[in-house]
Amino acid sequence: MLSSQLEEALNSLIDGQVPKMWLQKSYPSLKPLSSYITDLLSRLEFFQTWLDTTIPEAFFIDKFYFTQGFLTGALQNYSRKYKIAIDTLDIDFEVVHDQENAQPPEDGIHVVGMWIEGCKWNNQTRYLDESDPKVLFTPCPMIWFKPTIKENKITEGIYEAPLYKTMERRGTLSTTGHSTNFVLMVSIPSDLPESHWIKRGVALICALSD
Repeated sequence: MLSSQLEEALNSLIDGQVPKMWLQKSYPSLKPLSSYITDLLSRLEFFQTWLDTTIPEAFFIDKFYFTQGFLTGALQNYSRKYKIAIDTLDIDFEVVHDQENAQPPEDGIHVVGMWIEGCKWNNQTRYLDESDPKVLFTPCPMIWFKPTIKENKITEGIYEAPLYKTMERRGTLSTTGHSTNFVLMVSIPSDLPESHWIKRGVALICALSD
């Protein structure tokens, strides 16, 4: 006889949903079962390729379980290389101009795998722009996450977009002190005041719900 927990899991599988008991151990996901399995296999393939070959030229940030830990590792590499105290460092951001021909940066990392909700990136003006009609999400361009001294971080002409793992936009504090959903604020060039994009709820998302 099935326990109530296993029965609930079986019913979820029949309905094409991810069982809650899986999500207790899994990375956050709002995807249905088929998309979740596809996403899981994609994550495994990313890390297996990394293991079998070499460090990726660009990192798919949506593949990581503990995203904050990965980004801290990038800061630690910079800190050790230049012998700078890590608590004086922060991550600054630069949209990569030629994504297809981009070479790995000497310092920091190139990051892909994000979506923009509430607006789009205009490759001609190099600024955030209004969404096209009926288009809710657009791919985020490759962004250079570059370690810098906190005082040198660019604070003008940008919109600080919150980056979330899922579209739920909320989470809880884990035992590490990090949110289970919010990752960090990503600065993106903008010729409009931040309030303009805040009213539109503009944010970056690692994984959509489809």
